[in-house]
Amino acid sequence: MKPLAIALAVIFAIVGILYLLGALQIGTSHPGRHVSHFILFEVLAALSLVWLRFQSNKPSTPSMR
Repeated sequence: MKPLAIALAVIFAIVGILYLLGALQIGTSHPGRHVSHFILFEVLAALSLVWLRFQSNKPSTPSMR
């Protein structure tokens, strides 16, 4: 799942930058920059990185005492 989280973070960040620059106009009614879309996609990228951070290599096992 780590590669998926990294891929999503990169894709969301790129799409957000494209919306900020005005190069991407999918689902919008007027041309130009869309700061709200940029913020949305950057938050999604950050959440993907948080998801990546909480992925563990091994499942936790109870300690033997």
